[in-house]
Amino acid sequence: MKVLYCAIIIILSYSVSVNAQHLENKLHYSVDLYEGLDTSFYTESSFGVKNPIYSAFPVNSMLRYNRVDGLFIGYQEEKMEWKNSNFINVENVDLHGLIGFSTALGNIQYSLGAEKSIGQEHKWWLIGGEFYNSTSTEDYWRTGIFENSVSSFLNGFDYFDYQENEGFGFYTLIKPFKNIELGLAYNNQIVKTVEQQTEFSIFTRYSDWRPNPAIDSQFDRIGQQNLTVGITLNPYGIRSNSILQTTLSAKAELANLDGFNNDFKYNSYQAEAKSYFRLDRSTVLKWRLMAGGITGTAPDYKNFALGGIGSLRAFGYKMMKGNQMLLSNLELEFGNSRNTDSQWPDLSNITISVFMDSGYSNFNPEQITADNPLDHFDIVLSDLSHNIGMGLGLGFIKFEVAKPVSGTGGQSVFWIRLNPTF
Repeated sequence: MKVLYCAIIIILSYSVSVNAQHLENKLHYSVDLYEGLDTSFYTESSFGVKNPIYSAFPVNSMLRYNRVDGLFIGYQEEKMEWKNSNFINVENVDLHGLIGFSTALGNIQYSLGAEKSIGQEHKWWLIGGEFYNSTSTEDYWRTGIFENSVSSFLNGFDYFDYQENEGFGFYTLIKPFKNIELGLAYNNQIVKTVEQQTEFSIFTRYSDWRPNPAIDSQFDRIGQQNLTVGITLNPYGIRSNSILQTTLSAKAELANLDGFNNDFKYNSYQAEAKSYFRLDRSTVLKWRLMAGGITGTAPDYKNFALGGIGSLRAFGYKMMKGNQMLLSNLELEFGNSRNTDSQWPDLSNITISVFMDSGYSNFNPEQITADNPLDHFDIVLSDLSHNIGMGLGLGFIKFEVAKPVSGTGGQSVFWIRLNPTF
């Protein structure tokens, strides 16, 4: 059995390297899940999702390993790609979806859809839809799916929590200008709790498998309809000779609307800014700022959670939870000058970094009856917990140490990460 699983990790590692090269070749195009494994960092290399409404649908990958799915192997064609494909002689119609088998759950998972892009030389409008039945996660922003799969398989540290999503939805994207993308999605779905199915890892001595939590303390199955509205400014990230670039995104997930027969009535709002400031040809200052608020009552899996990988690196995993959240990640990274005309530092080899993470999340009961998430947003700077740290990057592998400097529940930690860390 271990021989089989060793072969699996070789496949995962190979897929990581192929994915990195694929990302590098698609410098000026949007891709599906940014995994943060591109060797030409800070071109469009990051992780998460390509736009705010992408996460309105199940977020997963055709090759992954985790404590719920075990090994999942499938085939995937990505959506929201603005392709020029033709289907049955109709121009600019693209089929997309995923189909694969979960070895631990013993089921076939799928998402099937189609989309149509409109525009001649420059595509400016995209309409599409899909129906699906698969596991998904709300933790895609913490780390890449490939990185989490490798961590889960090697040492049993699975940093995502999962739920099963079954339903259908429709979406549209509009680019009124080159650097602005607007999106709207409607979803009608059943969300179910899914239990942990496997505890296998290569180095079992170091395993720390967590039970996969229920979607809510009172419900294992809920019906939800929602509208997701999103906007992204500068969606394609930084360019090689820029001095300062910022990507701004915001989304509102609206489940408390007239006409929706939902088990939970809530509206969730979240904004994120990622900024990159080139100090010189070998130094970059990076800053990620996230904030969010929820009005009404949301199921547990939709509440914000900070701590651990991808957020406050020296604090316990998801130790801060609630219906409001503020997070800051600030990092100064030193690399080498490139031997080309590019003004952007070469951060693909050896790098040294110093960083500070700051954040806080809590439950504010006044948010339940609020209409505006800012009316009762009461997080102030004195509430924030902070940690500082240093990192050593060796290609796409990065070693980090972090130490808490304020707040409770933290401890000095050592991380092995796949670049970049946010």
